[in-house]
Amino acid sequence: MTPAPPGITLCPFDDAIAIDGNFEPLFFDGPGNMTTFAAGLQPTDPPSDAASSDLSSWSLKNFIETTPSCMAMFDTGMRYLAVSPRFLVDNEIKGETQQSIVGRSVFDFRPVTDKARETNHRVLSGETLTKDDFCLRRSDGTVIWMRWQMQPWRLPDQSVGGALLTMETVTAPNEAAERLAASESLLRLSQEAGHIGSYDWDIGGGPNLWSDEQCRLHGIEPSGARSISVDEWRNLMHPDDLPMLEQRLADIIETGGSGELEHRIRGPNGVRWIYSRGQIVGGAGKPTRLIGINMDITERRKLEDDLRELTRTLEQRVEQEVAAREAAQIKLAHAQKIRSIGELTGGVAHDFNNLLTVITGTIDTLADGVADRPQLAAIVQMIGSAADRGARLTSSLLAFARKQPLRPRSTDVEALIATTCDLLTSVLGRQIEIDFARRGYIGTVFVDPDQLSSALVNLGINARDAMPNGGRLTIDADTVAIDQDEAAVRDLPAGSYVAISVTDTGTGIDKAIQSKIYEPFFSTKGVGKGTGLGLSMVYGFVKQSGGHIDFETAEGKGTTFRLYLPVSEDEPSLAAENFQKRLPRGHETILCVEDDAIVRDFVTQQLQALGYKTIAASNATEALKEVRNGLPIDLLFTDIVMPGSTDGWQLAELIRQMRPGIKVMYTTGYSDVSSEQLSSDAGIALLEKPYRLSRLAEVVRNAIDDPAPVAGDR
Repeated sequence: MTPAPPGITLCPFDDAIAIDGNFEPLFFDGPGNMTTFAAGLQPTDPPSDAASSDLSSWSLKNFIETTPSCMAMFDTGMRYLAVSPRFLVDNEIKGETQQSIVGRSVFDFRPVTDKARETNHRVLSGETLTKDDFCLRRSDGTVIWMRWQMQPWRLPDQSVGGALLTMETVTAPNEAAERLAASESLLRLSQEAGHIGSYDWDIGGGPNLWSDEQCRLHGIEPSGARSISVDEWRNLMHPDDLPMLEQRLADIIETGGSGELEHRIRGPNGVRWIYSRGQIVGGAGKPTRLIGINMDITERRKLEDDLRELTRTLEQRVEQEVAAREAAQIKLAHAQKIRSIGELTGGVAHDFNNLLTVITGTIDTLADGVADRPQLAAIVQMIGSAADRGARLTSSLLAFARKQPLRPRSTDVEALIATTCDLLTSVLGRQIEIDFARRGYIGTVFVDPDQLSSALVNLGINARDAMPNGGRLTIDADTVAIDQDEAAVRDLPAGSYVAISVTDTGTGIDKAIQSKIYEPFFSTKGVGKGTGLGLSMVYGFVKQSGGHIDFETAEGKGTTFRLYLPVSEDEPSLAAENFQKRLPRGHETILCVEDDAIVRDFVTQQLQALGYKTIAASNATEALKEVRNGLPIDLLFTDIVMPGSTDGWQLAELIRQMRPGIKVMYTTGYSDVSSEQLSSDAGIALLEKPYRLSRLAEVVRNAIDDPAPVAGDR
C-alpha cells in the first residue's frame, strides 16, 4: 500500500482524508483513485478523539497488511482498502500486490452473483456472517474448504464504513466425520483380522463398552459399542482364573499405569485362552477409565503346550535312545565276547577231536586183540568210556561255537517235546511235576531233532537244580510272528517262528550272573557237579539253527527260557535208519586228504584194514596232483578244514570237474557248512570227528554205494 504523504493520514474507517487534523470527504472516481470530494471546502471539526482514532485506524490497517492470517478490508463499495499477504496467496490473486490491489473491487477477482451481492448487502447493513463450509476452487481444480467470516467495521459515529473479511483453511464439512468413520472402520477391520477386541470401562460405575470383535471373542452377539455389566463379565471368565483377574484389576486401579496377563474364558466354543492388556486413564488413586485390548491366544497356547510336550517326549526319547544304545553296546560287547570265546573253543575242540579220532579209532582194534584177556579188556573199555566222554565234551564246545555238524530236517515240535518229556520224567525224578499240553496246530521246525531234544533235556536238568525241594516244570510251544522291530531286538530275520518255553518254579537267576550264563564252563554248581556247558550248548545250537534264545527270571519265583526256531513248511522227516552193526568192507580206491599226519596215518590204516586201497594227501595241492596222475579213484574222503586257500569244499568241486562221477565224503571236527547245504545236496556224506572204526566203515560204504547223483555230476 502506498504510504501517505506528509501531513496526510489515510483513514480506513470513512471516506475522508484528514489534512492537518481536518477531515475532507472522499469519493472514488475510478479503481484505486481517491480524490477530495470538494477541494477547498472548509472541513468540519473532528471529534475530540480524532487524533487517537486516526492512530488506531492506521495501526489496524498496518496489522492487516502484516498479519500471517488471511484477512481483507473493504469500503462500502466493496473495494479493497487493505489485504494480508496470505489473502493474496489463498485466493490466488496473481499480478497484484498489497499496494496495487487497494481501490480494486472484490468483483474484479470473483464472479458477480446474486448470492455474493446479498452477502455484501447484509454485512454492510450491520450483520456478521459466518460460513464453515466455504468452498474455494483453485485454478488447478483443487478445492480448499475455508471457515469464512465477514463483519462490518464502523466509523466513529457507529455508521458502517465497510466490511472486514477473515478466512481460515479447514477440512471439508463432512471430511472429519468421514475420516473418523473411516478410521473406525479400519480399526474394526483390523480387530476382526487380528481377532483383537477392545474395551473402555468407566471405573466410576459407568458403562463397560466392548467393540464388536471383543464381543465375538467372548461369544456375545456384537451390536456396536455394547455395554457389558460387571456380573456378565464375571460369568464369562473361567471360575479358576476369576480371583486372579479381580486381584490384578484391583492392583492396576490402585497403582495406575498398565498391566497384562493371560487367562481363560468360557465361550460357546469351549474354554479359550485370552491375552489381555489394560491401561489406566487418570493418575494413581484417581483413575477414571480402564481401556485395553483382548486377543485370542488359544492356538498359540496349544502350540506352546504341544512344544513343551514334544520337548518332554523328545527328552524321554533321547534318554530311551541313549539307554537303548548303551544296552546295544553292552549286547554287542557280550556278543563279541561270546564270539571270541567261541572261536577259541572251536579251535581247541577241533584239535582235540583229531586226537580223539586216533584214540577212539583204535579202541575197536584193541578190543579185538584183548578179547581173551579180561583185565586188559576192562582197561580198553575204560579208555573207550573216557574217549566217549571227551567226544561229548568237544561236541558241547562245538555246539557253543556254532560249529558242530548238524543234520537238520523238518521236525514235528509237539511230537519231539512229548518224547523228551517222557525222558525227563525218569531223569528229573518224581518231585518235579512236568506239564505239557498239545495245541495241535504248531507244525514243524527246521532243526536237528537230536540236538533240540538234547537242548530241552539240558534246560530241564537246570530247572531241576533250581528246584531242590521240588516244583513244576512246564514246557509249551506256540507259533509267533516276529515283526521288523522285534526281530532287530532278537537279532533275527522277521518272519514266523515256533517259540518253545521251558518254565520252572525255582529260585530264579541272580542278577549278578545273568550276563554269564551262556559262557562255557561257567557254573553255579559245586566242583564236580557240572561242566558248565549245558546252557552254552543250548545257546550255540539255537543260534546255529537260525533261532534265538532269551529268558525271564524273578528271584524266588522261577525262570522261563524261550527258544525261537524257524518254522518249516515241509512235512516231518523220518529218522535215519540205524547202521548195521556188522562192519562193511570194500576193495575200492579212496583218496584220503587230511592235514593232520597222525589222523591221516590212522585213517589210511583203518581203511586198508577194511580192504580198501588208499592214496594219502596232506593238502589240496597234493590231492589234485594225484588226480591228474590218472589213477582210478572211487571216493574222495577229505577233511573240510585244511591249511591254505583251498578247503575241502573247494577241493571237491575242483576234482568233480576233473572226475564228474566221483563220490565224495567229508569229515570234520567242526565246520562252517550251513544246514541248508547239508540238506539240499543229496551227494554229501559227512563223518564227524571223533569216530570209531565201525562208524567209519558204515559211512564210507554208504557213500560209495549211494546211487544218488553227487553235486557236479551232470
